[in-house]
Amino acid sequence: MISDLRKSSVTNPILVLKEWLHEARQSGIQPNPNTMSISTVDSMDCPNSRMVLCKEINEDLGYLVFYTNYNSKKSKEIASHNNCSALFHWDPLGYQVRIRGKLIKSPNHESDNYFSTRKVGSQLSAWASNQSHHVEDRESLDNQFQEIMRRFNIQDADLDSTEIEIPRPEFWGGYRIWVKEIELWLNQSERFHDRLSFKRDLIETPSGFDAENNWVVKRLQP
Repeated sequence: MISDLRKSSVTNPILVLKEWLHEARQSGIQPNPNTMSISTVDSMDCPNSRMVLCKEINEDLGYLVFYTNYNSKKSKEIASHNNCSALFHWDPLGYQVRIRGKLIKSPNHESDNYFSTRKVGSQLSAWASNQSHHVEDRESLDNQFQEIMRRFNIQDADLDSTEIEIPRPEFWGGYRIWVKEIELWLNQSERFHDRLSFKRDLIETPSGFDAENNWVVKRLQP
């Protein structure tokens, strides 16, 4: 446990995020401790936030990964404006992490590898859902799932399996959040909390982004 945030002791804030997430997992404080809020903006510059699951943290390069439907509303917003913010909050532990960064699709092989680890039921859900689009009723939605089960010849007893090979749909995959700003917040007594802000420059490359962990750190007042 990190009891306070001394500037001299924190050289890589992404590593602290990873340690806090590990502690949240070990403590069992919530069913999905890797839940984070992702905020994007639409064509009218109105923000939209939703909860997603962080599936990877790369502390060396400084990016996070989540997975979603590429035809969803969030993906359309990302395609037109790839700035985003993310937020983790583990209230029982007194930890909060705020992130700002750039979004880019994960390499196909990474999305394939992750998709292959999911249970068959979750894989079928990715195929069956036209995420964020209108559906008449729950029965229609369930019928879509049943149709996908028939398409891949899946029985109810197979839904929890991880041994059946189902291909990843092209419209589903990962996004990397390349972190350019991150703030670590640690609860302290008398509401006199610890806050450290870290910033770095992202370098745009033909395949996305690159960065060095040359973080500029500043302490913020609570």
